[in-house]
Amino acid sequence: MRNPSIVLACLVLALSGCGSNPHDKTTPVSILSAEQGKAPLSEVVPVKQVLRPQDVLDVIFRLDTTRQQAYTLQPGDQLELTFYNATQLSGSRLVMPDGTVDLPYVPPLKVAGMTVAQAQQVVARHYAKVLKDSEKDVFLSVSKPLAQTDNLRNTLLHPVTGLSREITVNSDGRASFPLLGTLPLQGMSVDEVQKTLEDGYAREASKVGAVVHVDVLLKSTAANEVYVLGEVAQPGAYPIRRPVSVLEALALARGSNVGARLDQVVVMHRRGSNVEARVYDASKAADGDAMQFAYLQPDDLLYVPKSRLVEAGQLSKQIADVILFQGISFGFNYRVDNKNNNN
Repeated sequence: MRNPSIVLACLVLALSGCGSNPHDKTTPVSILSAEQGKAPLSEVVPVKQVLRPQDVLDVIFRLDTTRQQAYTLQPGDQLELTFYNATQLSGSRLVMPDGTVDLPYVPPLKVAGMTVAQAQQVVARHYAKVLKDSEKDVFLSVSKPLAQTDNLRNTLLHPVTGLSREITVNSDGRASFPLLGTLPLQGMSVDEVQKTLEDGYAREASKVGAVVHVDVLLKSTAANEVYVLGEVAQPGAYPIRRPVSVLEALALARGSNVGARLDQVVVMHRRGSNVEARVYDASKAADGDAMQFAYLQPDDLLYVPKSRLVEAGQLSKQIADVILFQGISFGFNYRVDNKNNNN
C-alpha cells in the first residue's frame, strides 16, 4: 500500500449463520495497516479477558445506610399528629401515593419531600385559622417511616440471593441490572463493568443520601471459539482454551490452500462496541521473521484471502462470498463496506 496508515470507515452487522436480519444493528469497524517495517510489531492484538454473550457475572451489592442528611417524608410514611389542645384531631395519617396527607378541616397537604420539621410547620400554618396558637399546639412525628434507603435496599434485594445477583450477558451483548436497566457489556472487562456499575449506583444512591458499593465477579464463561475462513483446508469455528496465534489458528484449520495470500490475512477483533480488522503478514511469522505474533481471542475471526487486498471493497466481497458459499455459521458475521478507494 502506498499510504503508510489507512483507516477505512466500515460497518459490522450482527448475523446468525449466513442469513441476515434487516433490523440488526450495525457497528463501526476500522481496517488498519501499519507502516512498512513496523507491521509485525504494531499488528499484535493485545490479550485481554472481555465479556461475551452467555457469560455469567456475580454482582454483590453493599449498601451503606448511614444517613448524612435529615429524613424526608415520602409516600407510605405513617405520620403521628398530636394536637395538645384539640385531642379529637390527633391520630395517625398515611402519606398517600401522590405525596399528600388528609387532615380534618383543611385541604390535603403536600408533604412528600419535606423534613418532619418542615411538614409540622405547614400543618400548623394551615390550622392557624382553626386553632389558637397552632404553632405550639401541633406536634408531628413519623411512627413507621418507609425510609428511602429501605426502598433502595428493596430494589436491590433478591428474594433468594439477597443483595447479590447472578447476571447473564444476553445474546445481544447486554444485561439488565436493578435500578439501572439494560447496559451493554460485550467487549468490556470485569473491571470496566465494575467501574460502570459503581458510577451508576453512586448516582442513584446519592439521591437518597446513601452509598452503594458493587463487587463484580466472573462466575462462568461461554464456550471459547475462534473462526477461520477463506483459503484454508477446513474453514469453520474452533474451540480454544487460551488466546492462539495466527499460525496456531491456521493449524486448527488444517493449513492454508495453495495460492492463499498469507501476507494479507485479516484478524477481525471486537473492542467494546467497535470491531477492528487488522491486516497481518503471517508469511513472516511462518518464516520466523516476525518481531511479534498476532493472537486471536475468543470470537475473533481470521480470514485468509485468495488475492491481494487493495481496498475495503475487495475484503467485503471476498468474506461475503466465503460465508455464502461455505455456509459457515458462527456467533456474529462481518459486513465491510468500502468508504474510500485507497490503493
